[in-house]
Parts: sequence; C-alpha cells; structure tokens
Amino acid sequence: MEKKETLIYYLTLRLFFIALLIAFLVVGKPVLLPLAVAVLFSFLLLPISQKLEDWGVHRGIAIVISLIIAALFVAGLMYFFYSQIQMFINDWPQLSQSITEKIAQLNKFITEKFNLSERDQNAWVNERLTKTGESAGQYALGVFSATSSFIASVALLPIFIFFMTYYRDKFKHFVELMAKNDQQSEHFLGIMKKVTTVSQKYLKGLFLVILILSVLNSTGFLLLGLRHAVLFGVLLAFLNIIPYIGVLIGSILPFAMALITEDSFGIALGVVGVCVFVQFLENNFITPNVVGGSVSINPFTAIIALTTSALIWGLVGMIIALPFVGMMKVAFDNIESLKPLGFLIGEEHSYSPDTKFSKRIFHNRTKIQKPGRTEEPKK
Repeated sequence: MEKKETLIYYLTLRLFFIALLIAFLVVGKPVLLPLAVAVLFSFLLLPISQKLEDWGVHRGIAIVISLIIAALFVAGLMYFFYSQIQMFINDWPQLSQSITEKIAQLNKFITEKFNLSERDQNAWVNERLTKTGESAGQYALGVFSATSSFIASVALLPIFIFFMTYYRDKFKHFVELMAKNDQQSEHFLGIMKKVTTVSQKYLKGLFLVILILSVLNSTGFLLLGLRHAVLFGVLLAFLNIIPYIGVLIGSILPFAMALITEDSFGIALGVVGVCVFVQFLENNFITPNVVGGSVSINPFTAIIALTTSALIWGLVGMIIALPFVGMMKVAFDNIESLKPLGFLIGEEHSYSPDTKFSKRIFHNRTKIQKPGRTEEPKK
C-alpha cells in the first residue's frame, strides 16, 4: 500500500511539474521565444565572430559585424520577396479577370450537374462573405497584436545574440564551477560542444537545402510556364522549414495559380509533379547528404514536438522545435541516467554493444531464465 501511494505521489509531482513548465512557457512567451531563436542564431553566427577574433578583431566589434552581415542577408531576402510580391500585385487585374472567368465556368458546371441555379450559388457565397466580414475586425485586431509582438521580439533578437555570444566564456566557466570535479567538468563541456556542433550543422544545412530547393522548384515552374514561378518556387522552399505541413501548404499556391491562369489542366498536374519530384529528391538525397543525421529524431517524437510547440509558441515554435529536440537528444545520449530518453526519442532500434547502457541491458537479460528451465545448483 505504501509503495502504491509513493508511486501516485511521484506521478502527481511530475505531472504538476510538467503543467507548471507549460504554463511558464506560455506566460513567458514574449521573452522566451526571442531568447530561444537567439540561441539558434548565436550558434549560426558564432563561427563568423570567432574567425574575426582570430584575425585580431575585438570580440564586441566582431559580434556587431556578424550581426550586420545577418541583417544584410535578411534585408536582401525581404527586398526579394517585396519585388516579387509587387510584380504579383501589378499582375492582379489580369489574374482577377481569370478568376472571374473560372468562377463563371464553375457556376455553369454546378448548374448542369447539380441543378443548382446561379442565383442560389451567389446567395450562398454572399452569406459566407457576410459571416467572414463580421469576424474581419477581430481578425485584423489579432493580426495587429501579433505583428506588434513580432516587432518587439525582433528588436530583442540582436540584443540577446550579442550578449550570449559576448559572454560565452562566462557560460563555460559557470559549467566548470558547477561541476564536482575535473572529469565531470570535461564531460559537461563535451556535451555543450556537441550541442553547438549539432545546432550549427543543422542550421547551415537547412539554409543550403532551402537554396537548392529554391533553384529546383523555380526551374521546374519556369519550364512549365507558370506565372510568378520564382516567387512560388522560393516560397515553397522556405515553407519546407515547417515539417510535414509546410510542403502541403506551399504546393497548394502554385497549383491554384496554374488552375486560375492556364486553360489546360495538364499544367496544374505538372506543378504537382514538380512538387512531388523535388520533395522526393529532398527526402532521399538532398537532406540526408546536406543535413545528415544531425537531428536524428523519430517521426513520432517529431510530430509530438511540432504539435506541442505550435500550441505553445505558434508557427515560430514549430520551426525551432526540431533543433531544440535534437539538442535534448545529444544531452540525453551523453548523460547515463537519461540515455533511455535519448533512445526513446531517437531513430536507433538498439544500442551498440560497446555502450554501458546496452551492456547493462544485455547483462540483465542473460539472468532471465527461459520458461520451463531451472538453473542447475552449483556443486
């Protein structure tokens, strides 16, 4: 009875801790989310500042230069999307006419197949538009609030990145002071180094994958003659950052454009073919060779991490979820008591025989007697 009560007590305590952690993440989102993003960008920009420091540049100036380089890259990316969207807006009158013609064809098809008059169809559409308009004000207010929070978070990013990079030696000394002995200190510092390496490899590989996919998508859409092929190709590549659902959302946009602007349905099928082919290359050749196994998380863990992070931190949480889960796995795999968790969330089917954890399991299994057999007494 006492053991049962103790088990219930520990389970309740752990569930309470998990609930408290989730509440802390939700309430602290305005600060914790930009801090988490800043951690990833700090890992990404660290090699640049370290290289500048090796050339004799002061650490503070080196970090500022790396931040300027990152800002120029982001500004160039924003200018690209701005120019492409401006071209799309200029083409909108012609696109609007094409949409009107397609809607007229759809109305005619529905009238012929389902015997539903065009007046009834228009009444249904107007009813839906009225309901949508009633909630437009609330939606616009939500977008404004989210935009304000986003701007505030972006303003915090360079500050967090600067100080985390500037005081990196202090973090290292903190770990050394917290360790009980030199061996433990080296072990913890080794874990930190592995986490940093995994993060840098993943982020660099991610940007390279986006570049390759942008070229492949844009080339395929251009060969099909799709309007605004470069915009949709690059947008699809960036949406690939969001695992599983990003590709689906990004594929719908060029498919819809093909349906609206082209008379032949074959172009729309061609768009689907390009998306499927590029995704096949990305899953089987590009990502395995560029990113590798830097974040070896099994799909079940990835789905749980994505859905949970989306509920807590929204879209940005989904994007940064897998790198942080990958960091957790590196830490779990290098801490003896947490190795079962690393095995649970990873893609490994079994541990290699040379690890302590695997040896312990194997040793315990050898003690289990087979059914129907008894061990002979020693003489």
